[in-house]
Amino acid sequence: MRENERAMSDTSAAPNMAPYAAAPPGRGADDSFGDRRRAPIDADIDPWDLLRAIWARKERLLVLFVLFLAIGAFWVMTMSPSYVAQSQVSIKPRAGEVSRFDQQGTPPQADQISIESEVQILTSGALVPPLVRELNLHQVPEFNPVIQSGGALSQLLQILGVTSKPAPATMSAITENVLSHLSVVRKPNSRVIAISFTSRDPKRAAALANAYVNIYIAKQVEASNTLNSNATGWLKIQIDELRDKVALSEAAVEQFRAQTGLFQTNNSTLPREELTQISAQLTQAQADRATTIARLRLAKELVDSEGAIDTTAVVLQSPLIQNLRQQEVQLRAQIAEMSTTLLPSHPRVGTAEANLRDLRLQIGREIGKLIRSLENEAHIATERVRTMTRRFTQLKTRMGRLGQQEVELRALEREAAANRTLLEQFLGRYEAAIARAAVDAQVANATIISRATIPTNPSAPNRKSGLVLAIIGSAFGALALVFLLEAMSPGFRTAEQVERQTGMPFLGTLPDIPGARSSPGIAIDVLRNPYGQLAESLRRLQSGLLMARVGGQPARTLLVTSAVQGEGKSGVAAGLARLMAQSGYRVLLIDANMRRPGVSQTLGLHPSLGLSELLSGRAEFERIVARDHSSPLHILQAGGQVANPTSLLGSTRMSWLIYALVQQYDYVVIDGPPVHSASEAPVLSQLTDVTVMCVKWGSTNRRVVMRALKGLSAASTRRAGVFLTGVNRRQYNRLADDVSHT
Repeated sequence: MRENERAMSDTSAAPNMAPYAAAPPGRGADDSFGDRRRAPIDADIDPWDLLRAIWARKERLLVLFVLFLAIGAFWVMTMSPSYVAQSQVSIKPRAGEVSRFDQQGTPPQADQISIESEVQILTSGALVPPLVRELNLHQVPEFNPVIQSGGALSQLLQILGVTSKPAPATMSAITENVLSHLSVVRKPNSRVIAISFTSRDPKRAAALANAYVNIYIAKQVEASNTLNSNATGWLKIQIDELRDKVALSEAAVEQFRAQTGLFQTNNSTLPREELTQISAQLTQAQADRATTIARLRLAKELVDSEGAIDTTAVVLQSPLIQNLRQQEVQLRAQIAEMSTTLLPSHPRVGTAEANLRDLRLQIGREIGKLIRSLENEAHIATERVRTMTRRFTQLKTRMGRLGQQEVELRALEREAAANRTLLEQFLGRYEAAIARAAVDAQVANATIISRATIPTNPSAPNRKSGLVLAIIGSAFGALALVFLLEAMSPGFRTAEQVERQTGMPFLGTLPDIPGARSSPGIAIDVLRNPYGQLAESLRRLQSGLLMARVGGQPARTLLVTSAVQGEGKSGVAAGLARLMAQSGYRVLLIDANMRRPGVSQTLGLHPSLGLSELLSGRAEFERIVARDHSSPLHILQAGGQVANPTSLLGSTRMSWLIYALVQQYDYVVIDGPPVHSASEAPVLSQLTDVTVMCVKWGSTNRRVVMRALKGLSAASTRRAGVFLTGVNRRQYNRLADDVSHT
């Protein structure tokens, strides 16, 4: 050890740290303790973890369910009962309606718009004041807001003069209150309207529904009689005026016809009928001429195109030309056949060619005849159009003289016919209206098909449905509340959460045991219960350390840190070091938290010189190293406070010290400061083989832990893992798939 001290005093030479360098990423043996470069998954909350967490809180879930159910059942059972009474009316056409004199036959059935209009009338509030007066609803507390607000205490205060007597309720306020108890609904696919009233008194509910229907029917009868009276009086005045107009207009027509001689024949005059016939014939003649000229022009153009005339309809319809064409085709075939066996100068070939020329001349003569025939047809058609045009012009000249008189005649006839038609309609409408008005003088367009009866059972509350809804709502409410509490839980609860969200390996759990929740308690429980839960949890952590490899060599140095204070890291470091020392290893526990030393308090030692004095050269290792009074463990305390612990721990002397200690001890365990409390933890992670991040189970914020791990990753590529402390074994067993750590 003295040689190591002398080596430490020489700061010019750096120690050989090759055995503790980071292992290559490709070697599987080096990954047993985890790799800080594993990419974490971004999801903060896993649905499966939430479901398991909810199941872990089933006792709380049951308590919340019972509490919500009790509240819901109390609310349902204490609700005031209400009764609903319903009357139904059927809407039909207004039989006495005479204002629409343009409507013939029986009145149409009530359509959707008219039925919806009746619904709006029933809910408008216009019928409520008569109902209030008839049933004295202003004296009923259920409908009078002023009476509702009163009570024994209110009356006593009024008698004593403390409060004034409230003003009487207005009709509008009572109307609004009554309408809130009214329901008017149209039955689907029918002309039936259901009118319902809700009240706490079943008799009052039936009385309201029946009285409201009676008022509605009476208002309709009154409106119908007024309408019929006004309409029939107006129709009588219009009929008297129309009779005079019809007589004058018919006399004017006959007088004008006698003066002009325009007599009717088949609903028209003789000159106009002849002009119509000539116009139709002229149009047909012009069309025939255009067709003939077009055929002639096309035939001449095809003749000029040398042979295309054969494709015209005239040529194709000529049997003679078609026969000659067939002979031509046959003769051409013979010539082609002879040309294969005979010379062109052979007599048979010459004879065939001469016959072919004759056929062509004959076909040409026939086509010429057809063209001349088309020219004759075009000439005849032109002459016919010219003759009919002269006749048409003569008739138009004649009609020009009679047109103005005919226009005047038609105007007089239309006026007379319109007056006559309108008079007939008014007369028929008036007679029908008088008959219907006499019959329907006391009939409305709505009939009562069922009157309200006194209800025997309340419509609300439906206690069975209410209890069912209370049970369902309580279940969902309790589940949602537990789900919300679990979703808002800040800490890690399972190994899957740790590895999935941090990308770091999960090293184990430290159970929460009464009497061993503080760091001194953890260190003492390891000695008192060497086979207890705490000791076994730390032995599993020790097993992970023993299997860790760095550069192909066993890990020798271990840094125990945390994200924040109060995670139990000093207890984990001390307990782990004691167990390893009791296993026969030479172990040194170093307290590197120079700002808030915790090893001395954890192990019950008196503060003395330590690491700060050793690194500053004010003390020698043999003088300051201490031995645990309960185990073979050696301890190096933090020592006195220094101005800049970060530079001291990151110095070359610290590197030499670690190198020298590894030569002397089998394992070196360093209790480092929290990552977010001091900046020494990333520096120490560069000097150690592996790092254990202690995290309080279900308490420490996940983002705080991940930022701490990110800071360590940025400073060093060495191995790191997460160790959960203060674990509730019962809840953890419910949450975790693998309970081997508990």
